[in-house]
Amino acid sequence: MCSFVDEVAMIDPFKSIEEIHNRDIGYLILFVTPSANSTSCVSHDLLLREPSFHKSQSATAHDVGKLHDDLFKDYRKSVRPVRNQNDAVILNISFFIIMIHDLDLKNQVLTTNAWLRITWHDEFLHWNKTKYGDLTEILVSRNEVWTPDLLVENTAFGYHPLGIDQMLISLDSEGTLIWEPGIVMQTICEVNIAKYPFDSQNCAIRVMSWMHTNKSMIVVVEKNSVDITGYYPNGEWDLFTTSVKAYSPEDGSYNSGEILPGAEAILELRRRPVYYIISTILPISMLSLLNVLVFMLPMNTGEKMTLAVTVLLSFTVFMSVVNDVMPKTSNSISILAVYLTILLTLSGLSVASTVMVLHFHHREKKSRNQYVTERVDDVVHNSRLYKVCRPNSNNNRRKTTQITKNGLRPSTEKLLQDYMEIDDSEANPVPESCCLNCASKVTKWQCCMRSRRSRKYLGKEFAQKLDNVLFCIVTILTVLSTVIAMILLIYW
Repeated sequence: MCSFVDEVAMIDPFKSIEEIHNRDIGYLILFVTPSANSTSCVSHDLLLREPSFHKSQSATAHDVGKLHDDLFKDYRKSVRPVRNQNDAVILNISFFIIMIHDLDLKNQVLTTNAWLRITWHDEFLHWNKTKYGDLTEILVSRNEVWTPDLLVENTAFGYHPLGIDQMLISLDSEGTLIWEPGIVMQTICEVNIAKYPFDSQNCAIRVMSWMHTNKSMIVVVEKNSVDITGYYPNGEWDLFTTSVKAYSPEDGSYNSGEILPGAEAILELRRRPVYYIISTILPISMLSLLNVLVFMLPMNTGEKMTLAVTVLLSFTVFMSVVNDVMPKTSNSISILAVYLTILLTLSGLSVASTVMVLHFHHREKKSRNQYVTERVDDVVHNSRLYKVCRPNSNNNRRKTTQITKNGLRPSTEKLLQDYMEIDDSEANPVPESCCLNCASKVTKWQCCMRSRRSRKYLGKEFAQKLDNVLFCIVTILTVLSTVIAMILLIYW
């Protein structure tokens, strides 16, 4: 047999190594091979050692408090965190967007919910972690450390600092601080409404230092795009692309030759047009069709003018709805608004043309003789001869009574005959030659009028032809304007 100083286990050569490895202590594995005369012990250099565990020292609340007191004992947050004050503090900025609340086209304001990650190195805030229970990181208040004076430069409603005073900042043993302020920003976004509602807008969010120049602080963009990991989609706008770059206004510094450092995030937003197609584009297309059908409606129905005026009022309503959404600016003009203006103009012309068509349609046709007789009667009855009345004469009163009986106007021939029979024995006689001369002139004028060439009659046939011509013109203009507007809105 073999003797051992340490605990030894005689192992059956047919047992597996795994069964031995599962035990808690290590063994020197010996394989015993029986021989004819004696037992020989063959040792193998296979040693299963007991695994060693590293027990880390945990920091206590006393270590955290002591570290805090030691760090901020002589710390001044008003001093830039560099020992050489001629050096610039380097800020690393990253943008994270959570949600796009709204893009107000009328006021040109973009409302977003986002947060930033800002990191920098503070040369006065570092420690040896072994002295404080291997403490590698603590959280400090914003009021306790130096923070950059960053704010949103293109804000629409007043300037506000980033974050709040109760927000905590991460500080590690190397002196690196990580600040992640969240903010709901209302920024100015100059919109281009030319392709509304198939438009896309580029809106910028600019974060800039208010007083520090590039000699005291340098802003470095950590990522060239906005992080959209936690982004919640908007129902009206799609966030198509994003980009982040360094930004510095050209004339924003109070010192000549220096610039104010900052960063700019650009969001490209594309409108989802399905709602506007259903609520605006399709109704306008239907109204343009009705505008054409006004000229196809028969003139005898009596509803031609009603349909034309109704379509005109409908275009006016849609024009007011579109104008309420659009900003009052002349920098860009909506193609849809121009298209609506064209349709509104065509609708107004259709109303005017309908009035003309109905006028010619209901115009009565008169013969040439009837027209001449009416004209002569009008001239004679409006003349001085018709108004002659002799006082103090029974004969004259009788004649005057016959002339004006029942308020009816006698014919021209009867009028002249009555005046020829008037008694001239009374005072103030009317010369017979006057009446004869008047009768001669009237007869001559009648003959002259009858001898003239008759004018061409403009009635129902002319109205129908005019209606057909206007139908073709309005149809061509409507289709042409619609096709051009759709091409410009979708493909331009």
